[in-house]
Amino acid sequence: MPKFQVFIDEAGDPGVKPKVSEERHWTDWFVVSAVVVSEKRSLDVVDWVRDMNEAVRNISADALHYRKLSQPNQARVCRMLGRKPLRLFVVASHKDTMRDHYNPRMGRANDKQFYNWCLRLLLERVTEWCYRRGHKDADQDCSAEVVFSRRGGHKYQDLRTYLKKLEAQTLTKTLVLNAKGIAPGVLSHDRLRVDQDSDVAGLQLADIAASSTFNAVNSLASRHEMEPARSLKSRLANGHKLKSPAGFGLLMLPFKHQGSIPKDDRLFFEECGYSF
Repeated sequence: MPKFQVFIDEAGDPGVKPKVSEERHWTDWFVVSAVVVSEKRSLDVVDWVRDMNEAVRNISADALHYRKLSQPNQARVCRMLGRKPLRLFVVASHKDTMRDHYNPRMGRANDKQFYNWCLRLLLERVTEWCYRRGHKDADQDCSAEVVFSRRGGHKYQDLRTYLKKLEAQTLTKTLVLNAKGIAPGVLSHDRLRVDQDSDVAGLQLADIAASSTFNAVNSLASRHEMEPARSLKSRLANGHKLKSPAGFGLLMLPFKHQGSIPKDDRLFFEECGYSF
């Protein structure tokens, strides 16, 4: 069995096609999140979701869907999640800077490339954390199983090929873009799978992390509020020898050299260690 389980879900639309209007819109944000738990707690995850369903009187539902909960219950499940022994990783992208982005080596970004780029940045940080955490133990095991929430429009076989290529480029030091790379020994392509979030409790936790962050950073979201996501800050992973999750457990896009985000969307990032 792998040492860690990683559950990945998203909130918002990864599309980066040019907008009809230049006005700000709630769809300008895209968030992808990962929940990491140790294998020995894999059965606990089911109990955690059951307890959340009971707490919000959602017992008859097939699954826990964050967007379907009332605002008080959204805050309640985030408080419960924030007390669990797990680590959270979130990449939150304000997409306007990517709509016209052009890289001399990669060309102009399209929806698939943008989604893969966000996922790459997420998994670079997840695998780095698993590698460091696994190598603290006597067995030096840092292996992980990764479960993606199934979403329409994503070609997951292409995604597997992309991740395999990234790992190979990391090992041979031939990465096309200057980035961290995928830490060795963590991913294995027979341990990457896609499932319905209604069937996997861990994916429902990842939905909570992604959706609450989306509402916190997106001042135009229909349910813009920061309190639920604030309950998760202590579970966001800090970078190596860093005291805040900024740039690691919580990564904001664009990078500083690419542009900035609207002032109204900055507060949650500032609370997690970013400065503007």
